[in-house]
Amino acid sequence: MDTKQTTPLAGGETRRDFIKKTATAAAAIAATGGFKTPVYGQTTAPSTGRVIGANDRIAVGYIGVGGQGMAHVRAQKSHAGENNIVQAAVCVVWQKRIEEAKAFIENENSGAKVETFEDYRKMLDRKDIDAVTVSTVDHWHTRISVDAMNAGKKSMWRSR
Repeated sequence: MDTKQTTPLAGGETRRDFIKKTATAAAAIAATGGFKTPVYGQTTAPSTGRVIGANDRIAVGYIGVGGQGMAHVRAQKSHAGENNIVQAAVCVVWQKRIEEAKAFIENENSGAKVETFEDYRKMLDRKDIDAVTVSTVDHWHTRISVDAMNAGKKSMWRSR
C-alpha cells in the first residue's frame, strides 16, 4: 500500500498528530476520572421528604380522579402488590368523584383506608405521602406538579 507524505496545515500539525494527541488526552482523562458524570443521589438525598427504603411501601396520593385519574387508580391498584404501593389519599374538587374513588380503593378486598381532600395543598402537607399522580386538567397540571415536587413528592404517573 502506498503511503503519502502528509504536509502539515497552517498550524504546523497534521490531522494524524492531532488525533493521536486527542486520543491520548481522552484516555488519560477517562483513566483518572477527570470528568465524572454525577449520579443523582450520590452526594445528596433525593428529596426533602422521607427517603424510601427498598422494603418500604410507597404511599401514593391521587390529585384529580376524573376519567384519566380513575384509569391511573385502577391500573395502580391492580399492580399495587408488585409495585409495593399503598393508595393513601384522593384529592378532587367534586364530592361525587371523591366518594367514587374512595369507594373503589377501599373495597372489601383491599382493606385500605383513604383520606380525602378538596385542596391538593393539604394533601401535599402530609409527610407520609411519598408520591402523587397528577391527573388534572391542563391548566392546573403544571402548578400542582411543581408544588408536589417542591413538597418532596415523587411523580408516579402522569397523564399526557
